[in-house]
Amino acid sequence: MNWNHQIRAMIVLSAMFGLSACGGDHTSSNAPIVTERPNNTDGTGNNAEQPNIEGEQMNIWMTVNGHRFGVSFEDNATARAFAAQLPLSLNMEELNGNEKHTQLPNALPTDASRLGIINNGDLMLYGSSTLVVFYKTFPSTYSYTRIGKVNQSDELADILGRGNVRIEFTRD
Repeated sequence: MNWNHQIRAMIVLSAMFGLSACGGDHTSSNAPIVTERPNNTDGTGNNAEQPNIEGEQMNIWMTVNGHRFGVSFEDNATARAFAAQLPLSLNMEELNGNEKHTQLPNALPTDASRLGIINNGDLMLYGSSTLVVFYKTFPSTYSYTRIGKVNQSDELADILGRGNVRIEFTRD
């Protein structure tokens, strides 16, 4: 992506953010994403500054309604690409009484598989750009790419609550 495209994308994102500020209840906004830093891409749509989480300790956090959860990341390209997009503040929509989901600003690499069982606290990618946080355990025939697992997820369903919610993902 050249500079002109990046500048246009930033203008569009800024305008969308500005318009969403006029809406009142932001948890029900249809604008799914507010990125807190510009994207650094290498012209292929891939993030040029992906952190190396292999073999090093990186703390990833998910904050919901003032509750902060650690996230244990998978050792895969999808998790590294997601971490490279952080920090993100996302309006995530409720679906099926067991998950919150939203579209990411950039597609991530995938290695999807049918897991059979989805567990409370699973952080997954559906397709190449739909981030999903599961807050209940249930059987599933859908294919997902694992990103990570929310630690101490026992209270996750209560904290996420019903309806849409704003979730912040950050790293230390």
